[in-house]
Amino acid sequence: MKLVKILPDKIQIRTDDAEFVNARLNDLISVSDGEVELVAMITAITDNDVETQMDENAIMEELQQPSLKVIECSILGSVIDGEFKQQIDRYPSTDVKIHKISDFEFGAILAVDAVLKNSGPFQIGGYAGYDVPAYLDGNKFYQRHSCIVGNTGCGKSETVTKIVEETAKLPGANIVIFDIHGEYSRLSYVDSIKMGEVPFPIWMLGFSDMAANVLKVKEDSTVVVSALRKAYYEQCPNGNENKPVYFEFERFMAYVGRMNVENVGTGEFYKTGDKAGQEKTNKGEYNGKLSSIMNAMEALYNDRRYNFLFPCKNEYTVSSGGKYLATFLSRIMGGDKPVKNIDLSGIPHDIAVLIIGAITKLIYNIQIMQKDARPITLVCDEAHVYIPTDFQLTAAQRRMVEIFENIAKEGRKFGVTLFVASQRPSELNKTIVAQCANYIVMKLNNENDKSMIKGMMPAGSADVIETTTMFSPGDCLVVGDACPIPLKIHVELANERPQSKTIDFWDEWSKERENVDYAACLEEYLEN
Repeated sequence: MKLVKILPDKIQIRTDDAEFVNARLNDLISVSDGEVELVAMITAITDNDVETQMDENAIMEELQQPSLKVIECSILGSVIDGEFKQQIDRYPSTDVKIHKISDFEFGAILAVDAVLKNSGPFQIGGYAGYDVPAYLDGNKFYQRHSCIVGNTGCGKSETVTKIVEETAKLPGANIVIFDIHGEYSRLSYVDSIKMGEVPFPIWMLGFSDMAANVLKVKEDSTVVVSALRKAYYEQCPNGNENKPVYFEFERFMAYVGRMNVENVGTGEFYKTGDKAGQEKTNKGEYNGKLSSIMNAMEALYNDRRYNFLFPCKNEYTVSSGGKYLATFLSRIMGGDKPVKNIDLSGIPHDIAVLIIGAITKLIYNIQIMQKDARPITLVCDEAHVYIPTDFQLTAAQRRMVEIFENIAKEGRKFGVTLFVASQRPSELNKTIVAQCANYIVMKLNNENDKSMIKGMMPAGSADVIETTTMFSPGDCLVVGDACPIPLKIHVELANERPQSKTIDFWDEWSKERENVDYAACLEEYLEN
């Protein structure tokens, strides 16, 4: 056995040792010169090409010997004081002893027994290929930002649920989930806040987001923006462009309507005729220029899907905007249950994205105002939808993304961290992904997605990402501070499962067809 090449992140071994006859990809090996011990993962195995190196007699002699293999490995870290560390202070010489790491040795260098005994396990599953439990360091997972990525159907929701379920066992846990599809709403340890049934008055979005993203006013429509801003401050003298300050939308809309038909006196009077003595008038500044925005506001106001934006129209009433906002915030950031789930599945997608941004901004700013605030983590499911790359973002969309960027860069100091989940990491905001200290990587096929994640990996872990292509649902790599070693983990199912499943098309199509009342479906669709 010979160490023939050593690089900062890779090693190459030539061996005919019987121990490596059945060596497999992803096996862990120990490389030690007696003073320095490295832990590496096998990433390539090649039979030595004897035909190009030897004459006929040498080939016959070689064939009588054990198979000569060239094994390439990615360096994962080193063993320091008997425990694995994701750091390398020194490299061994080329005169080394090399062996495959056994279950017992693997458990020892991970200090599994000590973790399970002393710190309370945060176990998510077991290491594939080793009879050793896989655990996360809760502090290192939550005190820095984390990211979970993988193709549709790879088990992301199941893994998120397992992690959240384990965390919810802590008496002071504090997690908010932005749930686009309503997958987590039925978990017993979750306070599910179903938007659409719970009011989110339009004023809670702030003026700028209301105008740009709800009323869809284009940024270059200076006349309309000016009129809306005037109407806003007339109804809300203490208002703020980007903060939730209460105002009555009905009065705001009525004021805009009056501006659209307003005539302004000239100071001159008619001297004769039917109008004798009446003041002459000209069209006001906004007369006839606000018809389109009035139509848009009236359509929005009368659309049943948006009733929750106008709580005075349903059973909920808001007598005091400040009081309601405080109650809403207390439920999200406090409450009796450790996990608050913002269920956005029942409201229009465009508004759901805005609400996520508004709630996030509110949580972050209130957290900053508190002294010794209880830490809080935001689980951002389908994060690429509302935290995308900068490509073709409007100014209003950019404002929302910036709040997440601020949390990614500064939130840790104030006890706010992100746990983002996405099936398309290449479409995620790069600033946020780059600030993550932990990556849970599930099955990835798309080359752009793999390249994105590889770019964030430590040198020794990047090659391991290629192995995810062959992962089954529930398999993952955890790379980062929270996990001792980036080795394939099979995640255990949570006791309570999310409301997500893969539909078996072939099996469903094999069943006898049932009659569907499409007229009733259509009626419900048109009504809602």
